[in-house]
Amino acid sequence: MLSNNSAMYNDKNQTGTSLSPTWTESWNISITHTIDDRTEYLVFLGQVNLAEKIILIIFAIFTILGNSLVLVATWRERNLHQPNKYFIACLAIADLLVGTIYEPLKVYYRNLDKELIRSMSIHLCRFIVWIDTFALTASIYSLTFISLDRFFKIRKPLQYQSRMTSSKSLKIIFIICLIATAFATYAATPHSGSSYGLVCSTVDVNKMKGYYTFLAVSAFFLPTAVMLVMYALIFVAVHKRQKMLRNGELGQTCNGRNQQSAFLRDLKTIRMLLIIVGAFTFCWGPNFIYLLLRYYNPYFIDMRGWSVSDWRRIIITESVVFALPYFNSICNPIIYACMDETYRKAFKNLFQQMMCRSSSRRRQAPEAIELRPLRAR
Repeated sequence: MLSNNSAMYNDKNQTGTSLSPTWTESWNISITHTIDDRTEYLVFLGQVNLAEKIILIIFAIFTILGNSLVLVATWRERNLHQPNKYFIACLAIADLLVGTIYEPLKVYYRNLDKELIRSMSIHLCRFIVWIDTFALTASIYSLTFISLDRFFKIRKPLQYQSRMTSSKSLKIIFIICLIATAFATYAATPHSGSSYGLVCSTVDVNKMKGYYTFLAVSAFFLPTAVMLVMYALIFVAVHKRQKMLRNGELGQTCNGRNQQSAFLRDLKTIRMLLIIVGAFTFCWGPNFIYLLLRYYNPYFIDMRGWSVSDWRRIIITESVVFALPYFNSICNPIIYACMDETYRKAFKNLFQQMMCRSSSRRRQAPEAIELRPLRAR
């Protein structure tokens, strides 16, 4: 016989609101609730579910618009046809997959009731898991290779121009896609232990614990550590270069001034990329930390004796934690537009071209009307 808590959990699944997979264990704690409390709680779950679907739709719209703008600007503007800009385009493609495929499918999944979820194609369920893992892995490893690229350019600027070509950057992007495909394919297998709040197979807590530990270490903590080390080394190299510039060791010739201006541009780019990495860590860090704490400490949140208001607070907290990764896909284009002068000019040119085309069409419309001469009566 199910406890009241377990019944609430099942009702929550019917509303489509996603919770961390570890809730299946915690909700079996027996707590006495009145019928009014249970009704109030279920009404609140419906409100949270509606709010999450609206937020997902808004996120999807802005993700598509922002990252499409980055890709169009990279394609149209010659100034962005550079090896290091192709990595940013790869990052935009990964975010675009989230907005065009994953988030709409997530909204569709949350519209289903319990019976439809059970009858949903297992292939569709696994595809949702696949695309989410692919986008995450492609994003984090794109950021990792960007940090390596920036370190190499700052540390050895002369060798960078000859070694980092467009073909080499495309090969690296291909490697990133292979890594992301391997992670995503493993996650989509029935015995991997992946869940992402979906009911794709029987829940095995031990497998899920192993999977999310592996994913957190290999696709978040380890790449983030590499990025932090790279940017720390970049900071040391920048400090040495600034000291050389102040002491005049790089010379005051025209070539030296060109090096200085290029160096200052690199500093602005590095500042932008640091903010991108910071935004990624801020959005994905709470997600992985929360999951690991829940798996490795079942009583991390002790829910015995909780009231309905306590349930509300924890559900809102979880909704925010699991919504932050979607927000990350919106952040990057905003950061480019605010901090990178090259992208800012490219975006401005695109908007100007769009405005010129619309105004020219308006001007041509009256000219296309031909007046017939009046007939003499």
